[in-house]
Amino acid sequence: MEVIRFGSVKFKRTGAPWFSAATKLPTEHAWRRCAIAFLTVFFGGLGAIYSFLLVVDPYDTGRLPTPLPTGVFSGQGLFETGQRTGSASRGRDPRFNAAVFGNSRAQLLDPAKLSDATGLSFVQLSIPGSGPREQMTLMRYFLRHHPDAEAMVLGVDERWCDHDPSLPVEFPFPFWLYRGNLEYLAHLLSTRAFTEAQTRIKLAMGLVSPADPRGYVDYQTGHAWSFHPPDASDGGPAAAAIPANTFFPALEQFGVLLAELPLQTRLVVMLPPVYHTALPRPGTQDAADLPACKAELARRLGRRASAVLDYLVVGPISSEPKNFMDLVHYRLNIARLIESRVASVLVAGTRTRARIAE
Repeated sequence: MEVIRFGSVKFKRTGAPWFSAATKLPTEHAWRRCAIAFLTVFFGGLGAIYSFLLVVDPYDTGRLPTPLPTGVFSGQGLFETGQRTGSASRGRDPRFNAAVFGNSRAQLLDPAKLSDATGLSFVQLSIPGSGPREQMTLMRYFLRHHPDAEAMVLGVDERWCDHDPSLPVEFPFPFWLYRGNLEYLAHLLSTRAFTEAQTRIKLAMGLVSPADPRGYVDYQTGHAWSFHPPDASDGGPAAAAIPANTFFPALEQFGVLLAELPLQTRLVVMLPPVYHTALPRPGTQDAADLPACKAELARRLGRRASAVLDYLVVGPISSEPKNFMDLVHYRLNIARLIESRVASVLVAGTRTRARIAE
């Protein structure tokens, strides 16, 4: 019996105390077995999930054999993720021998129409919000899978004239998806990949619809036209001339890519139009840099380009609001015009540096 005292009050308790020498503590061996069992289950589960992702190939990269058919879910046309990851499937598709690259200012070029007009097989690999770094990554990816590519069309906008040598990325982009196998394997294990894997299985079962294999996304159809820009002021008296900054790191890296381009691959570079008020104002640094950037682009291209189609100028296209959805995105009528010019260059098969200002 045990007597417990609280002040002047005594309590009696019978039975064995809550702890005694007879109580057995877990041994070190037992703890070790428990830890080993936990780690085995944990890493075994991760290994099973990783193996599942390798077999399913959630982004349809074709790096390892998979029982699932090629293609990606139609919901992957979304700006946030779909075109950024879906290009891994489209960019390796052997059905295509030509491609369009750029951002949303090149995405309205219809690969089916370009294919019909040229006899080639085009795929659209433009990524909204992308810049030179992402676009050159995709060009190399396409060439890696299509060493005999017949043609490439590249939309070059003002971001190619930036002076930042880091080539900043405005929106997240999965570079690992388009580069080496080791980098791909290191980034594959993620909740997003697991979600994409489930969608790939649903696609194989016919539960969801596949995306257009050509990757075309039309940002105009289904959206009412409502672009009514205010009248532009004259901007006051002309400012003094500003020396141009001729350091264009994106074009330097583009020169390296051009050296890797197969000789049979025809290249058309297109500078997309903008509404005239979106062009650099005279007297600004951007206004001084743009002509210098164009000249450097032409120098880098040399005779390597079939054509340079320069619509980034003041002219009939840039002066008409009905040609644009907003300040920098042209409408379908302009897309059809650009497609026609691109097709005529490719069909002619000439390698001349043509500056076409509308």
